[in-house]
Amino acid sequence: MKFLMAIVDALVGFVQRNPLTVLVILLLALGAPALLKGIAMFVLYLIFGILLAGVLLLLLFGWRIRSMQRRMEEQMNEQFGRSDNRNSSGQRSYRSSWGRSSQSRREGEVRIYKTSDAPEKRVSNDVGDYVEFEETREKK
Repeated sequence: MKFLMAIVDALVGFVQRNPLTVLVILLLALGAPALLKGIAMFVLYLIFGILLAGVLLLLLFGWRIRSMQRRMEEQMNEQFGRSDNRNSSGQRSYRSSWGRSSQSRREGEVRIYKTSDAPEKRVSNDVGDYVEFEETREKK
């Protein structure tokens, strides 16, 4: 019962806020029901079109995220020399690729990967003079 009262209150509030719109809708319903049906169908198709576009955008976004995930995993596998690890369902698994590499190492083993060479010196060795100095303290 409260639900029906809430609906009626909402309709009364809409009529109070938009009296001209309600009057036009009533005149169309009485005078040209076919035109009102056409307007209602247009609004209905517009709402369904917006919903369909939203669903398609969500599906496209999910597909894009999965393809980026796949590409990043392939890059990681190439960079660290891991083989293509797939689970029983044929999908790639992060856990299996990282877990196997850590299990194949002995406990306490450390691997160091060289990432880049040391930067070259910008100034040659024969530039500048060496000055010997000695720190002294003055008494006041």
